[in-house]
Formats: sequence, C-alpha cells, structure tokens
Amino acid sequence: MIDPAISLSAIRHRHGEWRTLEDLVDRGLATEQEITTLSGGGLTRYSVIEFPVRELFAECAGDSLTAVGVDPAIVDAVVFFSSTFSSYDDHDDLIDLCWTMGLIHALPIGLFEAQCSNFSYALMVATSLIHGQGMRTVLLLGADSLDESRARRLLPAAGSVFSDTVVSCVVSTEIDSGYAIESVGHVVDPMLATLDPEKDIIKFIDLFATRLAQLCAETYARTDLHSEDFSHFVLANLIVPVLRNYAAVAGISFSRVPTENIARFGHCFAHDQLITLATLDKTGAMTQGQRALAIGIGANHLFSSTVLRKL
Repeated sequence: MIDPAISLSAIRHRHGEWRTLEDLVDRGLATEQEITTLSGGGLTRYSVIEFPVRELFAECAGDSLTAVGVDPAIVDAVVFFSSTFSSYDDHDDLIDLCWTMGLIHALPIGLFEAQCSNFSYALMVATSLIHGQGMRTVLLLGADSLDESRARRLLPAAGSVFSDTVVSCVVSTEIDSGYAIESVGHVVDPMLATLDPEKDIIKFIDLFATRLAQLCAETYARTDLHSEDFSHFVLANLIVPVLRNYAAVAGISFSRVPTENIARFGHCFAHDQLITLATLDKTGAMTQGQRALAIGIGANHLFSSTVLRKL
C-alpha cells in the first residue's frame, strides 16, 4: 500500500469547442443508430480542440500549482501522459513548458502505453519517484486531441465518443488536501490484444471479465478493503450499460458510480477518472475519510485500480 502521506490534489482541466452528438452525423463520423446508442447511454456532447493542444498546457498546469501554492521552481518532475502523443514535434512540448513556467529543476517524463488508463501509469510513476528517488512534488499533465484523419471519434460499438482534453494535477508529500493515494495496481493480459472483440466475442468477454475481476480481487487483498468500503466507484465516461457491467464484475453497487460527467464531458481519453475526482471534491460529494476506487482500462488489455481516500 502506498504511503497515505502522498496526496493527489488540484486537479484542473481544459477543453475545446463543445459540439453536440448530431455534429458527428453531420460530418459523416457516425450513423443515426450510433447516436441513438450514445444518447441512450447518457452522452450529449464532446470537445474538439482545433488549435495546437500545447497552447493550453501552461494555463492548466499553472492553475494546479497556484491552487495549492506550489512554486514551480520546487517541482521535482513533470509526468506527461497521452494516448495521442505521436508526432515528432510534440516531443518538444514538455521541455518548452518547463522553461516557460519556470520548472527549472523538473525532470520531464512521458507516458503513453496504457492509453485510456494512462492516468494510472502517471500516478504509479509519480508515487514511485517520491518513494524511490526522494522527490517531494510531481506535476502531472495529460493531453489528448484526436486526429480524425487517423482515428475515429467513436469507440467500437458506440461505447462512447472521444473528447479532446488537457488535465493537470499535483502529487506531493507537502500537501494535505484532495486525496491520499493509498494504492495503484495493474493487471495486463497481452492475449486480449490479439482477440477481435467481434469475431472472438465469447472468448474476449470471458477473458476481459476474468482479468477485471482479478484486478479487483488483488486490490481488495492488497489493501485489506472490501467492495463495501468504497463510497464511489470511479470509471471512464462510457455508456451506462457498459459501466453497469463493470460494477457487477467488481461487486460494487451501480448506485456508487458517478455518472453526471458522462453527459458533461464525453470520454476524455485517460482523463475521465481524474476529472470525476475533481468533481466529487468540488461538489463535496465525498467526505473526509471516504474512499474511492478508480478503475481504468487501456486498449482492452491493461486494467488498473487506484484507491484514494478523501483528505
């Protein structure tokens, strides 16, 4: 279990132009039937960032640091995570941010392999840097802006719609607000990456559910907690039927799954869970001492669990 003295706080996020789901049909990116499925699952809109996403980095990250009174000069590392981090000129963005914001001692680190669970990779790396490298404050910065010429806005089977987003937060031993990070764990099954969810549907569903159940069982055992110990079960902004299935596998009542952000934000890549935690914090929906279990799933073969306690 991670030392509860490590906190996750000051989660901030930025988005682009908000568009209705009907825009997808107008642009030939979705069918009417897919929109019906998305709408029935709780989705209403999505974000499109039409300018270089790097233009939002300093504002978002600066907001996080200011919120907790952290001087950029004392930040030990900046962990950047992204599913769409792929073009060569993007590699300069992180070091440019460090220079622009005065993060003069921060080690720049980039993560991408976990895709829609990249936030869990970032939290794992941040806590490991604190424990193993003696660091005290790590800034997390996530950004995704879909290139529609290379990838589709809709998830398979109209499970959700990708929404361009920038998010930032602070992981530190120096801050006593937000959430204590008590555990971060992962389960990976490369075989799932070789299966076609449609052609191998039975085998895929069985193995997917098995690994998700394994993740939850290992999390409960590692933390000495049980499903009933979590006041909130934080998931990605997918359509409600999918989330109901996840809750059933985890043995947690669906009534504990926050769903309000599905309509507000769409599926913000690996940023949904952090944004939901920010919403719970802002609205006071979680009280001191309550725990949340955040589950992330990357590319259908990597499963992550993060246990957080409200400070």
